[in-house]
Amino acid sequence: MRATFYARVSSDSEEQKKSIISQVDFFQEYLQSHKYQPVESGVFCKRDGSVEATQGYYVDEGFSGAKSIKYRKAFQQMMRDAKARKFDIIFTKNISRFGRNVQEILKSIGDLKELGIGVYFEDVKINTLNGSDDLKITIFAGMAQEESRAKSDSVQFGKMRGYKKGIWGGREPYGYNLKEGKLVKNDDEEKIVREVYHLFLNESMGQRNIAKELNARNVPTKSGKTIWDQSLVSKMLKNSVYTGEIRLHRTQKTDINRNIIKKIPKEEQVVTHDESLRMIDDETFRLVQLEKEKRLEKFGDFKYKNIIVEDEDGNEMNKKQRNIERGLSRHSSKHLFSNLLKCGNCGGSLRRKVQKNHKNTFLYWFCRNNDQFGKHKCGYRNLQHEEKLIAFVKEEIIKYRNTPNKRKYYLQTILKTRYNAKDIEVMKQQLQIEIDEIKIDKKGILKQVNRESITQEEFDELNKEFNVQLYEAESKLNQLIYIDQEIEKLHLRFNQFTAFLNDLDVDNLTNGVLRKIINRIVATTIDEPVFSDDTSNFDKYTTLEIDWNFLDTTESAILTESFRKLRKSMITIPSHELPNEVIDQMAENVSREPNEEEILF
Repeated sequence: MRATFYARVSSDSEEQKKSIISQVDFFQEYLQSHKYQPVESGVFCKRDGSVEATQGYYVDEGFSGAKSIKYRKAFQQMMRDAKARKFDIIFTKNISRFGRNVQEILKSIGDLKELGIGVYFEDVKINTLNGSDDLKITIFAGMAQEESRAKSDSVQFGKMRGYKKGIWGGREPYGYNLKEGKLVKNDDEEKIVREVYHLFLNESMGQRNIAKELNARNVPTKSGKTIWDQSLVSKMLKNSVYTGEIRLHRTQKTDINRNIIKKIPKEEQVVTHDESLRMIDDETFRLVQLEKEKRLEKFGDFKYKNIIVEDEDGNEMNKKQRNIERGLSRHSSKHLFSNLLKCGNCGGSLRRKVQKNHKNTFLYWFCRNNDQFGKHKCGYRNLQHEEKLIAFVKEEIIKYRNTPNKRKYYLQTILKTRYNAKDIEVMKQQLQIEIDEIKIDKKGILKQVNRESITQEEFDELNKEFNVQLYEAESKLNQLIYIDQEIEKLHLRFNQFTAFLNDLDVDNLTNGVLRKIINRIVATTIDEPVFSDDTSNFDKYTTLEIDWNFLDTTESAILTESFRKLRKSMITIPSHELPNEVIDQMAENVSREPNEEEILF
């Protein structure tokens, strides 16, 4: 009879490796002593992904038996070789080596039975081809599964205790090493982390190009066995651990035997802060998250679709596939005006073109839709000379820098529309007084019940009422404190933005620098009637307008929200309190000219 054997260990530790050697030595001697015919098929699948051919046996290294067999490559190969009738019986040390999931154990045994192939569990001396052992197999499989579940619960309990002591769970992220279970900085990797954030935010490089840059310099990844790709860069850019925030217990395995993992709500996660781990300041991290969202919204979005795939046995199964649906344009920082120039007539992007003759080189930007699809897509070319564009942008930046009142108006508009709170300090003081009074009243009724001036029932009723009042007052106070903190942060960002704008060298502009202050530059062709006897004649001219970035929003968004709120409330604002540019913008949006005294919405 042709025989093989299956061995498995849960990790690739030295102790577990010795267990593998012991299992292999034992069964090789066992099969030889019992005169079984060896087979030539077999594989040794290691935890690092490598596979070695063996002479007559199958081994999975570093895979839990509780995991589905789809994760155990050697087991899968063994089942395929069984269908090819390469052996007649499989030996294994015990049922827990074969698996810890009752359903999968019994299905695998059933499939092998149909092929006339038995499984012999050495510890309990059970052969699956013996029908009288079916009940025993089910009982022992159930015991193996329950043992696995109990171990999982114990591990989860131990992890939770470790989390609360600051013990890191899982593999260390790039930039850190583990020392006695806790994260410590890796100085060499920290430099790469800072560089990645700088390239993404300040140089406006895409995640794919950052990965290419790191690979070109042979910068090793954390494992050292893979190359950098977009997903690794993306994970680094959204990992809050670089701000010193340690967020653990984010997921929990609720059923180890079916590998079911649930996400833990944020309020239930274990969150601590260790400033010694900080590599990125809070403002930079926040701006990176905003930029990631902006690029995803602008250049593509995640879309999910159901697809039908076949498993290794040829059975059809449904699978949800995630793809990035690309927009009409893609993020680029190759040229000074990449992704900044827009056609005001069709909304498309302007593309760059180089033309040369024997004397000069000319650089142009023009509507992509007009160039690619013709007049039926966009009737206007909106051609711009790059040299003139640069001069225009320099001049506009200087103007913008020299209008501090305009930016202060934007700041005040944000504060009014976003928070709509006046006299916050006074309100906070009033609420604190109210809270203190409620607490005094609570102590008063407690004294009354001790003196038996009121009954326990009356105390409970009054105490319940005071608790409701206290909760409402504290909630309002916390909300005001939050608003106050956000306003303080907004003022800080405003000062940082102003300092950046004032220090900006207009003679050394880059795409990354322009993106910090400019949302888009819109070129629009306008048809104006020529005032003559022939009213059918029109004169065409092109305008250029800059939509400025301001803090975490844009000039156009601020004005739009301001118009909406002002029109809704019918507020009258004296014109002398507003910058001229804002008056012009408001007048354009409400389709009428403002008079000398007010702008009425």
